[in-house]
Amino acid sequence: MVLRLAAALLVLGTGGAAQGAPGVPAAETNLPVPLDPSVFVGILKAYKDCRAKYAEMDARIDAAGVRDGSYYRVPGFPYLRTDRYAASFRDEVRGLDDTAGWLRRMREFDQEAREVEYRNLGLSELDIGAWRYDLLACGGGLANLELFEDRNLAFLRQQVRPGSEYRPKAAPPSEGQRKLIATHEAEVRKRFSGALPATAGDTALKLWTATPVEDLSLIDAGYGKAIADELGVPALIESQWRAFAERHAPALWIETAGTRDQPGVPVARDGSFTVDPAQPRLHYQITFTRLGGQALTQINYFIWFAGRDGNSGALDSLIWRVTLDAQARPLVYESVNASGRDHLWFAAQPLKRRNAGKKAVDSATLFPQAEPIGGPVALRLAAGSHALTRVVPLATASASGAAGSAYQLRRYEEVFTLATADGKTRSLYDASGLIPGIRDEDQVKLFGDRVATPGALHALGRVPVSATGIAHFDDAARLEQVLAVPAVTAAALP
Repeated sequence: MVLRLAAALLVLGTGGAAQGAPGVPAAETNLPVPLDPSVFVGILKAYKDCRAKYAEMDARIDAAGVRDGSYYRVPGFPYLRTDRYAASFRDEVRGLDDTAGWLRRMREFDQEAREVEYRNLGLSELDIGAWRYDLLACGGGLANLELFEDRNLAFLRQQVRPGSEYRPKAAPPSEGQRKLIATHEAEVRKRFSGALPATAGDTALKLWTATPVEDLSLIDAGYGKAIADELGVPALIESQWRAFAERHAPALWIETAGTRDQPGVPVARDGSFTVDPAQPRLHYQITFTRLGGQALTQINYFIWFAGRDGNSGALDSLIWRVTLDAQARPLVYESVNASGRDHLWFAAQPLKRRNAGKKAVDSATLFPQAEPIGGPVALRLAAGSHALTRVVPLATASASGAAGSAYQLRRYEEVFTLATADGKTRSLYDASGLIPGIRDEDQVKLFGDRVATPGALHALGRVPVSATGIAHFDDAARLEQVLAVPAVTAAALP
């Protein structure tokens, strides 16, 4: 046996006893070794109806259409959800401690997603507390009991594979499609070459920076001393992560022709979504990736606009990501539209790229600026299209004389429970992790029907970024596919 039950009960933490759910049939487990009912005796009797409770809540969530699409549910294990980073450890975790840490993280993802579902379901605080308590206990109990069997744990390793946003057996792009992609790549490179673009006569430049909240000394006080968990994730408190997000938050140097060019906050209005520019706001989410055997922190920033040229619907979203090295210094920057279009890379340090091959035409590995860019940085965005046209030091943008404004920095979780006119809440994303009613026509032209939902804007963990291959923005191995490991000092990227 991989896990020893007595120790696992302590390591994974089962919480209190769960109450049964009378009248609800037990859910089909599909496990190689389902639990024998005779096991539920003594202190384990409390877990007899746990799968029935999960089935009851999941049925309510699905009937109401409030399933959270931010993480992937693990088939056969209603108490586990995963992302690509956690899933990348499926063939590596061995022994009690590593396995327990891996399971604990996926249980935390499930609990986090269920908090969103409870609120969007309209449960009272009392009911939320009761369900939280019961399923917290149930998740720990089921993980201990079911995964005590080696065959069940092996089955879990097979199941922990986040879905693809591409169509099954997606055909490679045609020759005409490849030419279109190559032309677009050339246009992007041209956009980043030469002098900074001039603004039209009726277009003003505005410079948006984050409103400071946290004490940035929390960074130096905590990161180097933080103990990493079994997956390499450092244990920092929320205010420390917030301090990191503030330190590396990008300035937005925007060519502004109207309110659609001002950053805002997503709002639910009249059954659809738009962005309110009267509330300038960026959201951030901390994630992790892997490079050379190390876990690296990534800070993802979400920039929202009330539509764009080339979009159907009144919302546009640009994602900016900062990957930190082991010393918490910016290593590389990335930007991508939430549809997956225009995934661009920018070196923050001298790096060496892997040889992508001269025959490959793939904007997912496009570095449009050769020289490394030290932070803090400003993003020059075009009016109307919100296309990223340059990444420059903040000092350069500040010296331009652009009118200064401030935006608020908030956690990404905020957009999963947006207030509605009837006093309830609703997620910006549907159960598939897509923003309903929005279509990026430019992405459709480049990606065609290779993706399952052409033109859709995706939640962070579901963004397809390759128009020619199959790659997602949060692939845990993506950095190692693009950068040499270990990174070596070089004059500039080729």
